[in-house]
Amino acid sequence: MMTRVSVSIELATWITARIANYPAEAPENLRWHSPHVARHGALPLYAGWTETIGIRPDGEFVRWSTEGEFDGTRSVEERSWVLTALVVGAERYAELRPLLPVRGPDAVDCPCRAIPLFVSGQVVCGECGGLGWLPADRVTSRRGEPREPRRVGWYHRLFGG
Repeated sequence: MMTRVSVSIELATWITARIANYPAEAPENLRWHSPHVARHGALPLYAGWTETIGIRPDGEFVRWSTEGEFDGTRSVEERSWVLTALVVGAERYAELRPLLPVRGPDAVDCPCRAIPLFVSGQVVCGECGGLGWLPADRVTSRRGEPREPRRVGWYHRLFGG
């Protein structure tokens, strides 16, 4: 479970300032998040269809409903959603890049790299979270045997390949 990352005092201070100044600093098309940012004390990183994922100054990842499906915040427990939020957030905020995992020497390219929709960034891969690679332990079985790479089934059903 990856719901919190370690943040430096400097980064925590930076996140706090972004939250406080969000109404003035956010791009105009994202300012509608301002009441949620103030209420939940989190900087939005990834806006989905009905929920937004944000990071708090202490490094906790939380999500909130933008459609009134639930009140307050909930923890982000799925690794892929934390990675997605970090990848998308680091594109907007370079200060968050140190929080991204570092690609290890045994990592492999994610199969999503062969799909233009993922490469373009229009759709984020649920397997790698948008990193474009998978760590070695995600491509081997518990017995250490190679796993068959996952195909992005819905894409292949729609577009072939």
